[in-house]
Amino acid sequence: MNDMSEMSGSLRKRRLAPEDLASPQLFRLLLRLGLPAMFGLSINAAHHTINMIFVGMIGEDQIAAIMIVLPVLMLVAAFGEGIGVGVATEVGRALGAGNRPRASTLASVSLAAGIVFGAASAVAIVAFPSALLFGATPAIEPLAQHYLLIIAVSIPLTMAQIILDFLAIAEGNARFSMWTLVACFALNIILDPIMIFGFGLGLQGVAMATILSQLVALSIYGAYHARRLGTIRLTFGWPFGDLRHLKAVLAVGAPTTLTSLATAGAIAAMLSAAGTYHGEDGIAGVGIALRLLAVGALPVIGISLGAQSILSFAWGRGDISRVLAAVRMLSVVTSAVGGVYGLAAIIFSVRLAAFFTDEASVLAIAGQAIIATHLPFLLFGVRQTVLILFQAQGRPKAALAVGLAQNGYFLFPLLAVLPLLFGFSGLLWAMFLASALTGLLSCFCLARSLGALRQRSANDPTALRPHPSFCP
Repeated sequence: MNDMSEMSGSLRKRRLAPEDLASPQLFRLLLRLGLPAMFGLSINAAHHTINMIFVGMIGEDQIAAIMIVLPVLMLVAAFGEGIGVGVATEVGRALGAGNRPRASTLASVSLAAGIVFGAASAVAIVAFPSALLFGATPAIEPLAQHYLLIIAVSIPLTMAQIILDFLAIAEGNARFSMWTLVACFALNIILDPIMIFGFGLGLQGVAMATILSQLVALSIYGAYHARRLGTIRLTFGWPFGDLRHLKAVLAVGAPTTLTSLATAGAIAAMLSAAGTYHGEDGIAGVGIALRLLAVGALPVIGISLGAQSILSFAWGRGDISRVLAAVRMLSVVTSAVGGVYGLAAIIFSVRLAAFFTDEASVLAIAGQAIIATHLPFLLFGVRQTVLILFQAQGRPKAALAVGLAQNGYFLFPLLAVLPLLFGFSGLLWAMFLASALTGLLSCFCLARSLGALRQRSANDPTALRPHPSFCP
């Protein structure tokens, strides 16, 4: 009986164990890491979409209120994503170099820093809620403020969950991350209608459902690390001097943080401009288009996150040929996913918008905005490939240049000029041109990077470091 129990426990551990990041079957490894991450973030996108559908049943003002709060939450989450990307990259390199103690220290310090930052952000939001609701009209400001005050409680939880997700993927366990996200978002989807309609809590019910589902996800991660099912060992008794490791994490993650901050600011600016020309209908219509854009972007980002662990590990080992092969595969897969979604969104733009509202004026605005945002989305996969490559190589300035393009130095000058000349059509053109120019820039960077990798691989077939003993 004891033998059977031990065998069962061993099988469970193997199922939950990370992948071998040095596996010679590269495409299979990319799929085993990328598909779970893609599925996990797709569930995330579906969860937010279903949230919006439930909220749309309450009214268009509620949709507009959530979209007004969204940039505030993105501002905070930007730092979590930056820490997550930074620690995932550094942990991947450390594991590739065979230095598991450094990987564990990086993970522990980064998680603690993220939670502390989340708690400080929650206090700031509770203290100054009205100052953060940029672009809110008098009709939706009270709704947005009530929602924001409750959702602020979840911010430390969000930071912890983001970082733990990145760590699981970094050590090659995208499957565990996926199933944790599935459990979290499935519970959230179940709780949404209960809280919104069953208890009559409206938008506050949406926030409470989010908090409860996050607590479940963190409990799952707590059990995972307590039982030491992964490669990384989280500790809380590290010396204060270990905070110096944050410097490398923040340096790599800074481009992601700044990109997310720019995206949050861009969303606020676009919604404000839409409200200027069409009021609450404009905010809701453009908000629907941006929400659908996120639905398509998250799967592409998920595949990229799965590949990031492969690229960081290979770069840490000095295996340039493997980096080159992984980049080629990633660019093909992400471009295919992004292209299919972008075309489908353009073809069925009005039908997709109709899932959120039946107001004719909002549908018309959303249909135009969906086409403007999804046509250049065909090149989004190339952008993600370039970003992941630059992060794995430890080139934060190059990653920042690409990351800030679409919602930074391309978009804001266009927003400053085109809407003044052409009104709401100018806003749509600004959104389209910023994305298209970023796609073209990404294609140029990818071509240059592939050429450099090919040359380095041909001229310097470096001796690989030995396979780390702790890898499965």
